Amino acid sequence: MRSVLLAIGVVALLAGGSALSGCSNSPRNDPKDQVSTALKNANLKDVDVDWDRNERVIHLKGNVDNPAERTRAEEVAERAVGTSGKVLNEVTVKGVDDKTADDNDGHIKDQLKDMVDRDPQLKNDNISFTVNNGAVEISGTVANAAEKARVGEMAHSVAGVKDVANSLDVKGAAKPSATSGTERTPRSARPKHREP
Repeated sequence: MRSVLLAIGVVALLAGGSALSGCSNSPRNDPKDQVSTALKNANLKDVDVDWDRNERVIHLKGNVDNPAERTRAEEVAERAVGTSGKVLNEVTVKGVDDKTADDNDGHIKDQLKDMVDRDPQLKNDNISFTVNNGAVEISGTVANAAEKARVGEMAHSVAGVKDVANSLDVKGAAKPSATSGTERTPRSARPKHREP
């Protein structure tokens, strides 16, 4: 009798797990909804999610109590997004006033513009930077993949940059597919910067 109940329990668990995994992989699911649900389940209710469908970038915004929660929000979002998009962490840590954050973002943007303007191969390209809480999004058009990579490396080299989403288009290249386009350096390969 015990083995029959055990077998029924195993079958029920397998059937339930298959049904749940089928739901989570549904193409109808919007990454924004998946990330929002994952953040709420992780008790990170003050983090908002914006989905840039064209660039396939999830923007995390809002306020958290400490840098560890900011990092945890990004990790939770990355797991929820998987390969369907990229995550750009623009979450603010409480206690860092808006003026300080804006000053830091403005300084980062100015440094990046100066670096591009001083580069003879990049200065005539259409490159723009959006900076929010140390997260840099790069957009525009460059001549080739090497220039795209160089601009991404420049952004990572600036002190205070916490994250980079490189959405530059390469002239003459095919438009990015749903799973390519924006490049994001994996967390383990990024340079370490201290929180201010």
